[in-house]
Amino acid sequence: MKSIQARRCLFILCLILSGLIFQSCATVFYKEAAPPLPNIKSIAVLPIDRAVTKPGQEKATCALSDTTFDTSNVPPEASSKLTETLVSLLKDDPRFRPIPEGECIGFLNAFLKADIKASQLHLIQSFGRELGVEAVLYGKLYRFNERIGSSYSVQRPASVAFSLHLIRVSDGAVLWQYTFDETQQPLTENLLKANLYKESGLKWLTADQLASYGITQACRSLKKRLP
Repeated sequence: MKSIQARRCLFILCLILSGLIFQSCATVFYKEAAPPLPNIKSIAVLPIDRAVTKPGQEKATCALSDTTFDTSNVPPEASSKLTETLVSLLKDDPRFRPIPEGECIGFLNAFLKADIKASQLHLIQSFGRELGVEAVLYGKLYRFNERIGSSYSVQRPASVAFSLHLIRVSDGAVLWQYTFDETQQPLTENLLKANLYKESGLKWLTADQLASYGITQACRSLKKRLP
């Protein structure tokens, strides 16, 4: 009798979970597609910037979108690795032109000498004009917390937050933006994150792996929007 009751409970649980998964998939399936972006032929890809926080600072706000992130000190190598991943995902599209970090720093230093009060958007626009491109892809890494534990057991999961913006040089308009703000959770606690586990497997990711997953999703989104 207990065995029969247990099987019935398991069957009901499976139906509930299936309904939740189906509902979440249906939401995505019927989501209205975003309109395509303007036909842009040249896009400068800047190295991923990193948020620099003061001691005790727990929040940072994106100057281009007013989005607020829980933040932490981001090691320089983290933004460099994320930049490498971004460039590798876009390298086959001739519209994208990766810009070396040294060239960015040189321009920034020269420009700030002339206009110390320039806003972030003004700097990006000016750099785009200097490069002769129609748009600039600018990203910033706000959080990069490494997991504590192994692939199958953690005391603290990886946590990553970054934003990407496609900015038109002519008028400073933000044509497209993508925000990734994730702390990995067990699949049993958040079924809506099933796609993450589908691509990465049922394991706890490192911060590098979580960031790579996020930047891959961002590039897919951008390429879908570009005509």
